Amino acid sequence: MVATVEPWELVIVGGGPAGLAAALEARNHGISTCLLDERPCLGGQIYKQFPAGFSVLEPRRLGRDHREGSRLIHAVEGSGADVRTGSVVWGLWDKRVAYVRDDREAGVIDARCIILTPGAFDRPVAFPGWTLPGVMMAGGTKALAQNQRVLPGHRILVAGSGPLILALSAELQRLGASLASVLEAAPRPSLARMLRLLARSRGNEVLLADAVRYWTRLSAHRVPFTYSSMVVRAEGDGRVQQAVVARVDRDWRVVPGTETAMDVDTICLGYGFQASTELSRLCKCRQRYDEDNGGYIPVRDEWMRTSVPGVLSAGDGSGIGGSRIAIEEGALAGIGAALELGRIRPEQARLRARPHLQRLRLMRRFREVLDEIYRVGPGIYDLAGPETIVCRCEDVTAGDLERAIIEDGVADPDILKGLTRAGMGLCQGRYCARQIAAMIARHSGVSTDQVGPAAIRPPVKPVPIDAIAEERPEAPLSVHIA
Repeated sequence: MVATVEPWELVIVGGGPAGLAAALEARNHGISTCLLDERPCLGGQIYKQFPAGFSVLEPRRLGRDHREGSRLIHAVEGSGADVRTGSVVWGLWDKRVAYVRDDREAGVIDARCIILTPGAFDRPVAFPGWTLPGVMMAGGTKALAQNQRVLPGHRILVAGSGPLILALSAELQRLGASLASVLEAAPRPSLARMLRLLARSRGNEVLLADAVRYWTRLSAHRVPFTYSSMVVRAEGDGRVQQAVVARVDRDWRVVPGTETAMDVDTICLGYGFQASTELSRLCKCRQRYDEDNGGYIPVRDEWMRTSVPGVLSAGDGSGIGGSRIAIEEGALAGIGAALELGRIRPEQARLRARPHLQRLRLMRRFREVLDEIYRVGPGIYDLAGPETIVCRCEDVTAGDLERAIIEDGVADPDILKGLTRAGMGLCQGRYCARQIAAMIARHSGVSTDQVGPAAIRPPVKPVPIDAIAEERPEAPLSVHIA
């Protein structure tokens, strides 16, 4: 197969809130823009829309996120941007973007500027039984319940940390789910922190109002809500039948002698998110480590520009902040792209960016307090036992990894990957890399950021080999894998 190479001024990778806002801003400056998204429809996780074939008869019942997302998507579709859904970006070299569309059509784009808005994914937590059917992540649960109107089980336990589990629990209850309990891993917030949060509520009133509404719903229906508690084990014959929960300390480490069992058929986990940084790492953008904001994330300036000229990054793929922050960052990235491409002068850019920067400052001040309240405890990575599968793609257990780390003295994730195959599967380490890094750090006596991530290589996402294989060696695709 021979892929054609197209020239574009701007390519945006990711069609969630940040990517949509960036596309709309770029088109406002007359920039030729191509937006690639791997999903069948735009919106990302938070603004997820219904695929073709579904009709929405009562949009109000779908909530504010759906309505806001729908408006933004329609604006982008009418802006003149070339939107290509079902497009998986698998490689990126020197602002040359390689993708596969609908599992069959290969494409390569030569871009003058790239904005990466890949979003984030649920932070995985490995504990005994986490691979049993019935254990679900918050993102999958939300999609199933909100978009398909299907409850994930009959008796549900929600466990995790942060505003997400409050919102998810209230939504499940609203749809008629039977909630056994809601477990928050973080301790009950102090009065001082709650007052600080209230003091920084300007510009974030909608979020506080939502939280009050969620609390009111759960309280009215007597749903148990427990702080400083986590699921430490899932048990069952072929699927989840029990959840073993325990009290945890401020570092999320299990308090001995506090385990209790609950009869449930579904466990929904929402321990925050990890940033999708495969593409920013692939094109050598400088990274910094921040556990609470998604792990390794690209370093950026006020225009969302990374350390690589012509490559910008916005939204949760650059640090977890939520959809409202993602929209402001996306708009700033669009202005930054216009600046890079010479479509706007610096003084014009500063003037246009001012309201976005003001809103972003207020949102980030609010987010700082939330991060303090829901700080990720290191104990989240201490739950796996020797027989617990850590790498689900390759069935590698914690015991397999520990033997290589301790007995063979391996302290490099790339060497560990070669010895055990952990991280070589379809997800390319997305769901095990952080657990592996924590194990190396614990046994080596170093911090996780000192361990560093495993090397990233294309393809960063699974694509059919026949879609990217070159049938004409005399006319090779001018993309080379180092």
